[in-house]
Amino acid sequence: MRKRLWQFHSWAGLIAGLALLVIGLTGSVMVFHEELSAIFQPERTVVVPAPGGRLSLDTLLSHAERQLPDHEITGWHVQNEHPRRADNLYVIRRGDNVWLTATLDPYTGRLLSEPHSMETTLQGWLLDLHHKFFADDVGIALSGVFGVLLCALGVSGVWLYREFWQNVFTLRWRRGARLLFSDLHKFAGITSVGFNLVFGFTGAYWNLTHTAEHLTEDEIEQPVIDRRLYPNTLSIDAVVSDAATRLPGFRTNFVSLPSVPTAPAVILWGAVEPRSLLTNLYGSTLTYDPVTGAHQSTNDLRSASWWTRVTDTFESLHFGNFAGLPVKILWCLAGLAPGVLAVTGFTIRWLRRRATTPPAVPAATPTFS
Repeated sequence: MRKRLWQFHSWAGLIAGLALLVIGLTGSVMVFHEELSAIFQPERTVVVPAPGGRLSLDTLLSHAERQLPDHEITGWHVQNEHPRRADNLYVIRRGDNVWLTATLDPYTGRLLSEPHSMETTLQGWLLDLHHKFFADDVGIALSGVFGVLLCALGVSGVWLYREFWQNVFTLRWRRGARLLFSDLHKFAGITSVGFNLVFGFTGAYWNLTHTAEHLTEDEIEQPVIDRRLYPNTLSIDAVVSDAATRLPGFRTNFVSLPSVPTAPAVILWGAVEPRSLLTNLYGSTLTYDPVTGAHQSTNDLRSASWWTRVTDTFESLHFGNFAGLPVKILWCLAGLAPGVLAVTGFTIRWLRRRATTPPAVPAATPTFS
């Protein structure tokens, strides 16, 4: 049994090693994508808070529409949590169906970047590689499978090296490269197994459920937008205020504006404050009629099923964005573990094969009499 488990662990590591290296490295960088964007693209992402605070949402929407005369705004990420970060707008050019992104200063209403593809941003590029290897639905499915393998490698590794708990911090520096890499592999695997199980399970859940839905349900393609799907009289401030009345403590963190003519709706995504440490910023929703502004439905996360509340924590657990800089640093380091395991595992196997390969027998030298 132990031999078969070791063979599975070894072959699964070889098969998934390179992919887990890429997933781990990109995930570690993504933990700090907002900080990196502020360093490398401050003109697009960093704003200076004004003494009077943010402009009203209706005022900001009016400013944005005036600066984007050829586009329709379909989504709006309101940066309530980070007053020095620009709001993100999601737009579609009239006559097209491709979602683009732009940034807006919430204190002046000034557009900080022209609409551009999300894949051209650092976050978009990293997410595309991390989530689907630039391979769309096929890449999403593969990434989900690698998430399952990461979990399986963690469980099998703990079982195979369970006695290593007794001397987990021992590294045999002077006993040869093979023993040293073996100790490094065990150390990285044992100390990171909890993180790997969390990363692997949450990533596999997202990707494989997406794949299952893609295979079993008809995909709804974004239709071409040729006109505004809500009247100029629509007040975002009014529906946000109504939402806070219906769900006391509710704070809107994302506004979804109509983008589908057949079923237009304004959807507010947010959370009821105060919230628990791992609660997502977008777990509760309220839906409104875009023409009349009338309330249509409320989805309060607090009254949802236990599994819905569990899956709501997955984003915080996967990206480590729930408790400030110390947790981000820890998650960033933990994200490097799959890469360390892939490199050390490959090196161990290579050193073992080299040690067991018999030396070549030199050809006999002919003699002449």
